[in-house]
Amino acid sequence: MLSSRIGLKVYVAGGIAPDAPRVLEAFHGWIRQKALPETLIDVVDYSHVHEGPAVLLVGHESDYALDLSEGRVGLSYQRKRAPETSLGPLGDSLKRVLRAVELLEQTPSLAPLHFSRSEFKLTLLDRLHAPNTVETREACEAEILRSFEGLGSVSVSQEGLGSKEPFTLRVQVGVQS
Repeated sequence: MLSSRIGLKVYVAGGIAPDAPRVLEAFHGWIRQKALPETLIDVVDYSHVHEGPAVLLVGHESDYALDLSEGRVGLSYQRKRAPETSLGPLGDSLKRVLRAVELLEQTPSLAPLHFSRSEFKLTLLDRLHAPNTVETREACEAEILRSFEGLGSVSVSQEGLGSKEPFTLRVQVGVQS
């Protein structure tokens, strides 16, 4: 991967946003219970921001947010730093965001919250090392396919090609037969 600064968004199935105060409460519980294998620091309520991060969980290695951007509800993950693992930065990031999704789905006060695992937004948050070009996609595509292959058949489409926006892909995952 050309950058270890990775953003991933997993979308809520049905598109109905969970109650922000309940997500805030859940995130505080994660800090108390050390629910994720990383240092979690604080939770911030941004529910007053239109189409922004409604609730932000700030961590040392990464941040998690109930994200309302794009007019679509999801859980966003931003990797700031993390130890290198055999999974690589993307595989490790995917593992972390999927664990967070499972924890939210298992939170009784958020039931019947469910996340779709068929579409992800992948962003490399490093325009210097990963510009929004075809060359960046070609350099990263094998790792992207390898990282997502355990979820099903994978296809990717690039957004904003050539723009000054960060390198962004839509990753579609189909069910394996």
